[in-house]
Amino acid sequence: MRYLVLSDVHANLPALEAVLEHAKKLGFDATMFLGDAVGYYPCAEEAVQLIIGLNPVVRILGNHDSALLELAAGEQGDRWAAGLVMNVLERQLVTLSGDSLRFLHSLEPRQVIDGFEAAHGALTHAWDYLSTVNSAQTNMSLMAERVLFVGHTHVPKVFARVANGSQELFRTVSFREPSGSTYRVPPLATVIANPGAVGQPRDQIPLASYFMYDAADHVITHHRVAYDVKSVQAQVVAAGYPEMLAARLETGR
Repeated sequence: MRYLVLSDVHANLPALEAVLEHAKKLGFDATMFLGDAVGYYPCAEEAVQLIIGLNPVVRILGNHDSALLELAAGEQGDRWAAGLVMNVLERQLVTLSGDSLRFLHSLEPRQVIDGFEAAHGALTHAWDYLSTVNSAQTNMSLMAERVLFVGHTHVPKVFARVANGSQELFRTVSFREPSGSTYRVPPLATVIANPGAVGQPRDQIPLASYFMYDAADHVITHHRVAYDVKSVQAQVVAAGYPEMLAARLETGR
């Protein structure tokens, strides 16, 4: 089974469209969505509908998705979500169809499938970032499978632990190449893998980022895809969203 692995779309429609065009040329059997369909950029309804059309077999709830659903229920929203984030989500809520809201309600905090598991953030606390070796080490003790896919940090990376006698060896792999870098999961390793963000890269490379995962061969392939950043920036301005959201796309921060 070959999985398309997407995370942190954040209503960036041109980025998602570019990724899907690229991925369809490569071919895949199923889709893994790791959360945050909404937030930050103006095309929430269109982006959610594209994700629905993929019929993802893994569908994970992100922190922005969760905060929007709390708003829909008349609740205050997650404590972390304030100011700019909540303003954007409040505006997006009124644009979402019933179909899109039902999809967001179907998202799960954690799934185990086909010999791997998936979450948006950390297993210790859902919205914590898995971004350091220490955080990876803590979360590996909570894993149900030896491969965990996560999003949330917007940075493509792999943390791997291999036992060597009484010692544990840790390795971190950062994906800095333009596209096509591969990582084969070692037979006895425990691995946490993050595909980076489709909609808002934060590793100083302003390209949409995603994985292909071959579950049979245990091979992760990282891809970066160029998209029309200027068109997203124009959408941000036209919609009256904060201009800082447009500016950061050029620098991948």
